[in-house]
Amino acid sequence: MIFSFLLGILTVIPAIFIENIADQYFDNSIASIIISSYLAVALVEELSKFLVLRYYSFTRRSFDEPLDGIVYAVLVAMGFATIENVFYAYKYGFSVAFVRMFTSVPAHATFAIIMGYFVGKARFDNINRKKLFFKGILGATIAHGTYDSFLFLNENEWLQSNVSEVLFFAGALASLYVSIRLSRKLIRVHQLTSEQLFFSAPVLTIKYASPEDISLIRNLSMEVWPQTYSKILSPHQISYMLQLMYSEAALHKQMHENNQFLIIYNAGIPVGFASYGEVEENIYKLHKIYILPKHQGRGTGKFVIDQIIRDIKPKGATALLLNVNRHNRAKEFYEKLGFTIIGTEDVDIGDGYFMNDFIMEKKLTEPLILDSSEDQDDKNALD
Repeated sequence: MIFSFLLGILTVIPAIFIENIADQYFDNSIASIIISSYLAVALVEELSKFLVLRYYSFTRRSFDEPLDGIVYAVLVAMGFATIENVFYAYKYGFSVAFVRMFTSVPAHATFAIIMGYFVGKARFDNINRKKLFFKGILGATIAHGTYDSFLFLNENEWLQSNVSEVLFFAGALASLYVSIRLSRKLIRVHQLTSEQLFFSAPVLTIKYASPEDISLIRNLSMEVWPQTYSKILSPHQISYMLQLMYSEAALHKQMHENNQFLIIYNAGIPVGFASYGEVEENIYKLHKIYILPKHQGRGTGKFVIDQIIRDIKPKGATALLLNVNRHNRAKEFYEKLGFTIIGTEDVDIGDGYFMNDFIMEKKLTEPLILDSSEDQDDKNALD
């Protein structure tokens, strides 16, 4: 958070440089002032802030909920607004800076909230990420450009003579008010998602994955694997196995080998993935199930395995197998779900590494009975 703020301060440098170059191409005509407000000022400043948000804040492990997009965006914007206000105080005096404390500084915050809302969504939507980035920049630029247009139009000589400054200031305040109202709504949307993600009962759904979801699966694996296996495997082995099993080529191959991948969502946010497939007649294997660490212990894993069992039993499945590392505490979790150890296995995966696993099995001998409400829930869950 501190670095986001400090990097936000530095975004003033490229913004001033570009704005000074652009100024020579605009005059004080009404059209020129409006175009300059949107393109030479608003777009330049919002793009500068976006670059910090995208290439620093967005990449942090702590960016783990949509609301973080707003949090980090506001911090970057406040860094920018703080140093900008210092410049205004130096150039025009404290009285101007004092007024800006209650107008331009909160305005920068509202522009950031609009951008951060879409960047927060983009963090968990690989397919539409570029579109969401674009919407964030566009929304912030429109709000910023509209606010600045009212302030800068007073520089036109004809408007100075025929329109009161109070009207321009009122227009700027009106646009700020609209931005504040919109910002409050966007914050509430992400706050509700955060509540469902971390505090209230999970709102879980499952999606059958396709090749389009491979980048999302890879992202999830990069977040889960290092934390899951850091105390069991060496960093080099973790890196080797991630490349071996979670490269794009490897995942494409697994999907074409009759392995069904699932992505688990909580409140619409991807929190894990799983894959399974038939390995012998009526015998299925759970190849993978990984849940983000902050979402473990909330019933998500049980929910996924229950859904897989309800999917395979009508197909004649009599047992569900899985492998688990002999040092992985997840073994206890599987035992609570009715899995038992039926053997051990040491799999040579190359480069001198082995997977030292327990083989576990859950018999699926009990009949599958669903009442109408459960059946409907399953249809909703298996999207």
